[in-house]
Amino acid sequence: MSENYFMGLDGFVWFTGVVEDRNDPDALGRVRVRCLGFHTNDLNDIPTADLPWATVMAPTTSPSLQGLGQTPSFLVEGTWVVGFFADAKEKQQPIIMGSLPGKPNKRPDYTKGFNDPRSPYSEQSLYAGTPTYGPYPVDGFDVTMPSGHKLRMSDTSMLARGEASETHNAVKKRRRNRQTGVQTATQPFLPTVSDEAVQEDRTSFDEPHPKDVDYNSEDGEDYGVYRSGMYPFNHVFESESGHINEIDDTPGGERLFRSHSSGTYEEIVTDGSKTVKVIGDNCEIIMGGSNVYIEGAVNLTIGGNVRHLVKGDYHLEVEGNYTQKIGKNFRRKVGYGESGGNVEEEINGNHAFNITESIKGRIGGDVDVTTEGNEQRNNNGTFHMSGKSDISAITTGGSILMNASNNFSIGAASGIMTINSGTTLNMKSATAMTIGSETSIVQSAATTLDMTSTGVGTITLSGTGSQVTAKNGGGTNITLTGHTHTDPSHVNHGSETSTPNN
Repeated sequence: MSENYFMGLDGFVWFTGVVEDRNDPDALGRVRVRCLGFHTNDLNDIPTADLPWATVMAPTTSPSLQGLGQTPSFLVEGTWVVGFFADAKEKQQPIIMGSLPGKPNKRPDYTKGFNDPRSPYSEQSLYAGTPTYGPYPVDGFDVTMPSGHKLRMSDTSMLARGEASETHNAVKKRRRNRQTGVQTATQPFLPTVSDEAVQEDRTSFDEPHPKDVDYNSEDGEDYGVYRSGMYPFNHVFESESGHINEIDDTPGGERLFRSHSSGTYEEIVTDGSKTVKVIGDNCEIIMGGSNVYIEGAVNLTIGGNVRHLVKGDYHLEVEGNYTQKIGKNFRRKVGYGESGGNVEEEINGNHAFNITESIKGRIGGDVDVTTEGNEQRNNNGTFHMSGKSDISAITTGGSILMNASNNFSIGAASGIMTINSGTTLNMKSATAMTIGSETSIVQSAATTLDMTSTGVGTITLSGTGSQVTAKNGGGTNITLTGHTHTDPSHVNHGSETSTPNN
């Protein structure tokens, strides 16, 4: 019997029909089809559950083997299909070859066959309910498509019909939520430290128009003729929830577009420009290396915080200018690991800075700075320098000048204070000069010791038993000129060549 009856020998019996169920218990992508002429529309006579499961023929680009290819088929309840029966006599093994588009003009009738049975009011309890998508075809009133597709419209996606795509909800959403005026960074303005400082104006950029078309533009030269998604050049895949994939071959408007129902998308337009927009969070993981080359400029604007962790070395090379403009605080820590770290810097030019408030620092070790040129410090407040050990100020080829507009004090809490001069030592006071010692004062000169007063000079010894002793070890006289004796006895005067004033 099997040798005399097999597919191909018994003729070819084809059919058209409507898909009424796609919930294949074996998950093979099969659907239940009610076939015109072979099945009645009376649900009491042949309920949906009694229809045979039809196998969906896949194209040669899909192997239909062990999960390979596009599986399952994308047929939904209410789809019109064409196929044939593998068993021409029993007609229990339908095979679907394809679907048939049209222009649906009425909503599904759940009381009859050849309709999507998934209605809240369906008399078939097995299918009654409120489906997430459908029942198909939707009318646009009680049930709407994510795209906005309605009855009496072509089953071809609006996205594939040129200007009609502007009525698609995904396009309207993209135009409504298009980001504009995204501010870009400006370089810092530093007139206090740079003669070449430039005050930049803030600039911004906009998210490109959907499909690279500004539909509201009045520029007839560029947009007078709608030039994207023209029928029949745009090939669209659109899912039930609103996922979209477009391969647009419109002459002059060639594009690739892929979008998630949330609004996240990527689009490549005619000139090769690419736009990526992520509505939620973005996560990118690259387990190997990554090389990025950008020929032009880059604008990076981040509305929130940035955390940048580099596990290895970080090398940054800038052949032009490198500027930083920080609105609040700048913190840096070097060598936070156990081994510590160094900061090494080489500047082949000038270093200028302007700090409007305080500097506070601590150095745990030594400071060794060599200045090849001059150094100048101007302090408008108090200048205080202290050290727990020695402080040295040495010049090997010039002078040291210290000048105070008011008082000038040099003191040592203990030890010896020494002032040495290689040649002449000058000490001058505009008014009185006081030299005091808790014990003795010793003045010595290798040659002449002169004490001169241009006015009326007085030497006063106020201590009890005070005396002035003049010694001449060379045998010459000691000359006293214009002096006054306050001791009438003239005792112990020595040899005098002047006449005392009595």
